Amino acid sequence: MVTSQNIYESLIGNRGSKSVICEKFAVKEQRVNGSCIRYINKKYNLMLRCTLVVFERSYQIKIPSNSINSIRNLSTLNSKLDPSYVTGFTDGEGSFILTIIKDNKYKTGWRVACRFIISLHKKDLILLDKIKDFFNTGNVFNMGKDASQYRVESLKGLENIINHFDKYPLKTKKQVDYNLFKLAYNLIKNKNHTTEDGLLKLVALKAGMNKGLNNELLTAFPDIVPILTSEIPLNKNIEPFWLAGFTDAEGCFSVVVFKNKTSKYGEALKLSFILTQSIRDEYLIKSLIEYLGCGYTSLVRADRGTIDFKVSNFSSIKDIIIPFFNKYCLYGNKFLDFADFSKVVSLMENKKHLTQEGLDEIKKIRDKMNTNRKQ
Repeated sequence: MVTSQNIYESLIGNRGSKSVICEKFAVKEQRVNGSCIRYINKKYNLMLRCTLVVFERSYQIKIPSNSINSIRNLSTLNSKLDPSYVTGFTDGEGSFILTIIKDNKYKTGWRVACRFIISLHKKDLILLDKIKDFFNTGNVFNMGKDASQYRVESLKGLENIINHFDKYPLKTKKQVDYNLFKLAYNLIKNKNHTTEDGLLKLVALKAGMNKGLNNELLTAFPDIVPILTSEIPLNKNIEPFWLAGFTDAEGCFSVVVFKNKTSKYGEALKLSFILTQSIRDEYLIKSLIEYLGCGYTSLVRADRGTIDFKVSNFSSIKDIIIPFFNKYCLYGNKFLDFADFSKVVSLMENKKHLTQEGLDEIKKIRDKMNTNRKQ
């Protein structure tokens, strides 16, 4: 409840005990001091301005302040991201990019640059800001109507990125792209890209990264031989925070209502926790079965070369998946999907899904999850 619309940041007091939601989240029992307002394009983006009290008789104002009424996006995340979480999220959503673009302003006739990029839906703008704060470098941009991007392209900023991933290595095959990226960074840092020989080395590195060379580069450098790093054994040991980050990037909490003639109301439920990844990381996806002690893997589409790790057993979801993500929290918009998923699990545990009223309630929750979530 809001007891005051005016917050005085200089005053600190009335600090009560904390109710811990999970390892990274804590809510003050007595009051929350201060405010957090962020403006993007003259609109509120992140806002928290309130005072919480313990006893109902203390409530002075019965309606939210204008600040809360104007909320656009709210996060209770007040702690720094765990380094392994950042690596896990990058394994899913990060990109290490070397660009080589024709530009006659440069001595070699080509402009080269290294970039580290994470692109997300605008619903996860707050998470991108937290990643920016974690690395203490780079910028977050709005990319069209629904997309946002965190980007690091300065040599000094990329040094922070490289120091992190050297200390907390990637676990997917993206590590191969990262190793080539780092070689390209060092060439540019040492100004080798200003020479013809250095440019050829960069083109050869790009040929071995990501999707290789585009048509323009293939035409300009027809005889280039890709530089490939030697295959290194990747770390198969799963850390819990890495898995939380990887889930924020690639995971899905699915609630499916399907027709079932044997059910009393003609419908039944299926819950699933799903992680999807390229088939080239099959070894990593299969290792999740042993790590979590549940689940199975299956090829999704051979033409796309993807594989799923899936947990559909209700007991495993209730006893393993839910407790895991209660302890190792998600930071992105997916946290809201997990919270709704947890509600459905609780309803099913109490047999509410066996009633028409409970089934309708679950449908309402499902209809607001995942791609249907507005904010």
